[in-house]
Parts: sequence; C-alpha cells; structure tokens
Amino acid sequence: MQKLQIFVYKIKGNWEAGLVRNPEHLPALGLAAAQDAAVVTPPLPSSQAYQALAVWKRRIQSPLGRLRRRLVSRPDERLPRAAESSLEETDEALGIRLCELLAGRIVPEHRLVGVLRDEGFWPSQISRALDRAVFRGEIIQLPGFTARPWGEQACSRCGSTRARALPCPRCGGLECLLCLECSSLGEHRGCSTLLAVPGSAASAALGEAALVLDYELTPAQQAASLELVDFWEQRQERALVWAACGAGKTEVTFALIQRALEEGAEVLFAIPRQDIVREMAQRLRSAFPEVEVAAHFGGQPWLAPGRLVVATTHQVLHFYQRFGLAILDEVDAFPYQGSEMLRFGLQRALHPQGQLVEMTATPTGPRPQRVITIPARHHGHPLPEPQIIVEKLPPWPELTGAALPPAVVDSLAGSEHPWLVFAPTIAACTALEQVLAQALTRKVGLCHAKLEGRRRVVDEFRRGLLDVLVTTSVLERGVNFPGVGVMVLYADHSLFSVSALVQMAGRVGRSADAPSGPVLFVAAKRTPAMREASALIRQLNEEAERRGLLTGAGTE
Repeated sequence: MQKLQIFVYKIKGNWEAGLVRNPEHLPALGLAAAQDAAVVTPPLPSSQAYQALAVWKRRIQSPLGRLRRRLVSRPDERLPRAAESSLEETDEALGIRLCELLAGRIVPEHRLVGVLRDEGFWPSQISRALDRAVFRGEIIQLPGFTARPWGEQACSRCGSTRARALPCPRCGGLECLLCLECSSLGEHRGCSTLLAVPGSAASAALGEAALVLDYELTPAQQAASLELVDFWEQRQERALVWAACGAGKTEVTFALIQRALEEGAEVLFAIPRQDIVREMAQRLRSAFPEVEVAAHFGGQPWLAPGRLVVATTHQVLHFYQRFGLAILDEVDAFPYQGSEMLRFGLQRALHPQGQLVEMTATPTGPRPQRVITIPARHHGHPLPEPQIIVEKLPPWPELTGAALPPAVVDSLAGSEHPWLVFAPTIAACTALEQVLAQALTRKVGLCHAKLEGRRRVVDEFRRGLLDVLVTTSVLERGVNFPGVGVMVLYADHSLFSVSALVQMAGRVGRSADAPSGPVLFVAAKRTPAMREASALIRQLNEEAERRGLLTGAGTE
C-alpha cells in the first residue's frame, strides 16, 4: 500500500493541486514550467489524502488564498531535475501497458502492481508511471472510501456505506475504514487505492461473430429473439425477458449477442450463482467458436481476456464502463435480488451508452417499457399450476407421522412418480425427512446446502434410487428431474417468496415425456406470495394459449 502526498503548483496564472506517490515524480508529470510547486503534506493513506486534497483545493481557490499561496511558495526549493529521455520512454511504454490492463476495469492498486511486477517492471517504475498517467487523466484514481455530501463514507468499490473503523496493519491507522459488504472480493479499506480506465462503446473492429446452433428455436423463443435484436437496434436502455421456467430463455439472447459483437461492443453475461458460470461459458464458446470467452468467478484471474464475458454478479464489481451490452440472468435470484451493491456494480460495468437485458421467471417491481415474454415451454404444454391445500401443519419440532395431514401422506404414497418436498429451513427438512421415512414405504432422502455429499444425494434421486427428496430452496432452480412432482410444505413461511414458489413449481413438467405433474402448496393459510405465484403461472398459460403456442398433444 503506497501512500499519497498533496502537491500544489501555479501554472498559467492558476493554482492547482494534485496527488503524487513520490515528489521525485513531479518532473515526469511535465511540471518543469510550473511555478512555486511544492509538496504540502506528508504521505497519507488514500482516503485521508483525498479528503485533504479537497481542503487544499478550496484553500487555493478562496479569496484568502493569497496568504496561503505565499506560505506555499518556496523559491529556494527547486523541482527535482527533469526526467531523462530513457525514463520518459519507459514511462510512456509502461503507461500504455497500464491502460491496456485497466481498460474497462476497476482494480485495487496492489493487484495491478502484482501483475506488472510479474512482467518485470520495478516498483519505482510502476509508481512513477501511475503518477504520470493519473495526472494526464489517462487513468482514474479513487480512494478506498469517498465522502458523500451528507457525511457518510461510501466504499468506492461497491458503493456500500456498511463499514467499520478498525486498526489497519497496512497503513498503521487506528481507525481505518473496512468495507463489510464486498469482503468476498478481498479486504477493502480506506487506505486502498482503486484504478480504472473506462471502456469504449465499440472496443473492437467490426466483423463477423459466427453463431453456431445445433438446434432450432421454438416459435416462442424465435419471437423473443427477434424482439431482443430490435431492442438493440432501437438503442433502448433496458429490456426485461419474462420466461416460463424451462422455456429456454438463455438461447434467445444469442442472436442479440451476435449483433452486439459484430458491431464491436463487448458483452457481459452476468449470473448470480457461481456454479453456473463454467457451464454458461462453455455454452457460449460452443455457440460462438470464433469469439474469445472469459469466465470470471471466485479465484479466477481478474485480467482474463475476452470480448464476451461470463461472470458472477460479485465479479461484475471489477468492471468499469466496459460493456455495450449486459445480460443479467435470474435477476430474481439470490444474491442479486435485493442487493444494492450488486445493482451498483452492474450499472458501473455498463458503458454510459450500454444496454441492459434482465431475465427472470418472476418479474417484480416496476417493469421497463420493453417486456418480452416466453410463455411456453418447448413441448407446447401448459405450465403446471399450483394447487393450494389449506391444512394446518404442526411446528416441525413436534412433527410425527400421525400429525401430518392425510392429504400430504396420501399424495406422497399414492403415486409412482418421484417427489421433491420443499421445506423452509434445514431444521424443518431434517424433521420431515425422519417423519416421512417412517410414514411412507418409499425411499426418502434429505438435501440442503450444508449437507456433505449433497451432489451424491441429488444424483441418487435423479437415477431413481430415492422416491422422495426433502429439500430446502437449494434445489429451487438449476436442476431438472423428469416426471417429478413438487410439494411445498409450510408454504406460508416468510422465506418462501413469490420467486421461490414459482421456481419450485417450475421443476414440474419440464420434459416432453412428462409435460405435466402435481404442484401442491400446503399451508395453514393462503399468503399473498402463494396467490401471486399462482397468478403469474396462470398469466403465462393464458398468454401462451392466446398466442397459439400450446401445441402439445392433448392440449386444450
């Protein structure tokens, strides 16, 4: 962590102030013609330096500034000797490399320095080149925290104001702010310095981006794909793709991605869950074999190159005004849903003229002007609609087989197909698994996020070795079990949002061989979330019927 010093100088009759890592770098900034230049502070941690800089700028521009300017002026202290031409050449080459590494990114200084050290540059060279590039405006430099007008300190990396003042081993301060929101990306403190270079609206040359698909889009997908291309051509700011679970919303973006790439834009495909990033990156590499695809998720190099980027929503915080097109999948999913930090990061990652596409199965809140729907699955059958069963369930610590409503036991026991049984907490799932294992003659399993061997259990259920799988919402999305039925117990629990209920219902009827199946919401009362989830599914079915998309055999 390199500290910063404030320097002031007079040029063309005007007083200015800036920051420098080392006063010996001043000649490299092109200040040989400046008058009365002086360093006016000791080395300061980043946030303190920027706060002091704001004070000095007010001083030198105020009516009382003359006296202070006299105090600043030190004729007996000359600027260091001008940099030699060999140093200038090194600075120029290193400045170009800095801008290449930072293009469209916002990165902590220590990470950038680490890469350049690996490339053979010395710390003194890097420090001088950074001062030069920042002074010229080629690189944006930000303190770890920025003061807001009402006095709060906001993290410059994630925008959060959730921070604690703690002793810092890096800068030696006793009350150095530590961001509590973006710690998963590494520690970020008030003494941290961020460096950024905006991307350009068209960063690559125009050319073809061949799209290779080994399947045809359904009529519903094709219509949505054409609408997305029109959205791009109309230069609209934001569009929402509302798709039925299992309707294939990812594929409808490929023609849009192709158009954006061919026009020279860089494209971001952001996904809330890390486990899907690798899979999505491989799908995009197969669809665009001539395009370099970069995958960004925890533990991966931040500088992975690629015009088409797949990233978790947390990794999006590393990008700066880069993407002409950003596609956010599962906008309703944790951790993006409800996170101001991730919304802040996504907006900053977009180029100022960039366009955003959000995709969801459960639209909430204000909708943009452009809403594109995919109401039907590939097999042309309607979505299974939930049946709400109002039955009082005992608290899970008191669960017994005799206490379970007959409708629950009869439904699970009286059918040959497998069942996913959702419950709101790990404790509830554990109790239910034990009770159902005793009450049923079928094989019952348990799944939750903290379970060791969770993948093995899911695989056993998929292969038919388990008949009933009791699970938390960990399996509400991203899994496909042909022929499964879904039962949501304690469906009135506050953890079961509209989005969660729609996703759980969406596990049923996904395959052409089993396009229908039971979806049961069991609760002591009907909640607004249950009613809205049912209404959203019904609304998609009505639209699919109205558009003639329900073409499956036996569909009314």
